[in-house]
Amino acid sequence: MSKFLGPIHYWLYNKIEFQNELVERVINYSEDNDIVPELRHELQQRYGNLEHSPLEEIIDESNIHGWLQERVSVVEYRLAYAVNSILAKDSNLLAELEDVFFVFGKENAPEDREYPADVFKYLNDRLLDGMPCDRANEIVSSEEIEVTWKRNVCVHQSYWEQVGGDISVYYKLRDSLVNGMLFGSELYYVIVDENTRKIERR
Repeated sequence: MSKFLGPIHYWLYNKIEFQNELVERVINYSEDNDIVPELRHELQQRYGNLEHSPLEEIIDESNIHGWLQERVSVVEYRLAYAVNSILAKDSNLLAELEDVFFVFGKENAPEDREYPADVFKYLNDRLLDGMPCDRANEIVSSEEIEVTWKRNVCVHQSYWEQVGGDISVYYKLRDSLVNGMLFGSELYYVIVDENTRKIERR
């Protein structure tokens, strides 16, 4: 990454912010249903809170890459810990968490859902997959009616393992979020295999 603040840094910061909003939704679900009443406090004690200010006002411009990497780690840990804490109370709550993610996806759906490639770009602009240099996802094929991509590396697994979570839960929730984003459109989200996903128009 450049040592100067540029578009790629705002792009990554927006993805961090998006995931932090999702974490907040999970916390609210826990509080509203009295599942883990102390969850918000535990997250703050363990990982701190993320600032909600314009990037240029809070970033350490002498260490842009390190500053952003730290925020990526914080928001990854916060999501993994929040979800795992809820499921530790009752593993059957996974279905309800999937609903939480689905609704969040519906509320954050792209305005233009005609072309699969445009939706993939929208997902890539919002879903956090490590740092840009990680190149976590790669498009396998892109046509007018479908786009297929594969996961080259899982940048989330270490966070989930360190909080005692199951990475497969993360991907179930992520799939629910994407399905929410596509709800009501003519596009369908297809799980091809463990590492490959597709969006197609039928």
